[in-house]
Amino acid sequence: MASAFITARTTARNERRFVVRYRCGGRGFPIVHAGSFPTLKEARARRDLVAGELAAGRNLADTLRALVEPRQRRTLAAEFDRFIASRVDVGASTIALYGNARDRLRSLADRSPEEITAADVQAWIAENNTASGDYRALAPKSLGHYLSSLRQVLDYADVIPNPARSPKVRLPELVQEEITAPAFTEWEAIKANLPKRSSLAVRVIECEGLRISEAVTLTYGDVDFAGGRVRISKARTKGRTAGQRWLPVPGELLDEIADLVPLEDRHKDRRVFPQLTDRSVRSDLGRACRDAGVVAYPPHSLRHRRCSLWYADLRDAVAIKVWSGHSRASLLTDLYSHVLLDHRDEWQAFWRTSYAAERSGGVVPVWSREGETSPDPAP
Repeated sequence: MASAFITARTTARNERRFVVRYRCGGRGFPIVHAGSFPTLKEARARRDLVAGELAAGRNLADTLRALVEPRQRRTLAAEFDRFIASRVDVGASTIALYGNARDRLRSLADRSPEEITAADVQAWIAENNTASGDYRALAPKSLGHYLSSLRQVLDYADVIPNPARSPKVRLPELVQEEITAPAFTEWEAIKANLPKRSSLAVRVIECEGLRISEAVTLTYGDVDFAGGRVRISKARTKGRTAGQRWLPVPGELLDEIADLVPLEDRHKDRRVFPQLTDRSVRSDLGRACRDAGVVAYPPHSLRHRRCSLWYADLRDAVAIKVWSGHSRASLLTDLYSHVLLDHRDEWQAFWRTSYAAERSGGVVPVWSREGETSPDPAP
């Protein structure tokens, strides 16, 4: 018959201990240790627990293991990891944003989701605000993205009410900063210092006004060599349907793209710049700016430069919206109408020709600067 009992012993330090032991059956079953306690009260509580489990026919080893092993405390950082692993419905850029938000949890990282209050979330915002003076602080727009991620994770963790959604939580005031872009002389100096591996990609970004993600994911299936244009597909652009578009490309750049890979190896899914990533392009451009002795410009500033040059030269926000892949034409007038003072552009004649051809309903020519005169300015 199963039994549980208490024995007493004295330790080497002459301390009294009460030991609980049990048998799962009669004398043929071995005696099993169930714990040692400094007081008889604790030993009796364990003995009664063991006796109850034996009477119920449950696996006593599992019960004792759960008592001995410390229960793992759930942390917000661990919940972020679980949430990110569950998001099979979003793209790589969104996953990267969630990862950045997790890395910015700071004081909240080791907190249990259930313990977090609206005041804690507000303190986290203040901790990451640029006004704190910390060089690692976030701009208000970035804080808004990370707060959105935090709200989603707390929803995923079934924290009700969600403290990150409390009306008490406020973001810093969002002040629209002036858009910056390299002037002509700066761009010429940057080009001269670009490493070979990223030179063509960066020049394509500047000429076509591409987002960096659109450039590094460009495939040979997107390049129409015969028509002199590239396609920014729905799958590879930020605005998806709004951002997909065809863009005319100067023959000079198309020739350089063609020289990268032999014709027989240009499979439709093969990337034009397979060795480049978002990070490597940013790194190369940053070094080129440093070596050129100009302020460090991110790749997106080249898109700003192209949109500004388009608007300054053509003044047709609707047509430029199609080229740039913006969702609204008003963005061109609101953001790009006064960015650059120096409107010199090596591709000005090409874009004027393309614009005139599109307005007349003709085919955009594959234009080369060699031996050509600049066409008349667009009306």
